[in-house]
Amino acid sequence: MRRILKIAHLIGLALFLGSVFSHVVASVLGGPPGSPGFLPARAEIVAATRALTLPGLGLAVLSGVGMAIVSPGLRRQRWFWLHVALAAAVVVSSLAFVAPAGQRALALATGAANAHDLAAALFVERVAGSVNIGLAIVLIAVGVIRPALRARIRARHVERRLRS
Repeated sequence: MRRILKIAHLIGLALFLGSVFSHVVASVLGGPPGSPGFLPARAEIVAATRALTLPGLGLAVLSGVGMAIVSPGLRRQRWFWLHVALAAAVVVSSLAFVAPAGQRALALATGAANAHDLAAALFVERVAGSVNIGLAIVLIAVGVIRPALRARIRARHVERRLRS
């Protein structure tokens, strides 16, 4: 069961990060507000957020919860709680800032919007999205480095026992 959850976790991470990077590419290729490719790029970003980014994040979170349930020892590890806190920050940022800002930018781009409001929505989306990418990279690092940390802690513990 744990292996299936790990696979689901990695798929969720791939969906989340892959779609976020595709948002960056679509945004750059779409050009600035007012250019011919801007509106289609915004529509693509909102659709990908709904179809890939948020479901990928949900899959990563749910499979992470599943792994914590099937591996009770995991919850005793300090790195795990750092991982949980960082994941919670990504979820909050995605749901409170990134997705709403993307939807707002699309809505403003389709109507006769104030350029300042559109720029503000794009700014929030860019900053919160960049923070999410950074947090996701740190999450990956914590998840990957953890076995080495556990091995070092065990080695120190064994060393201390041998000395006493």
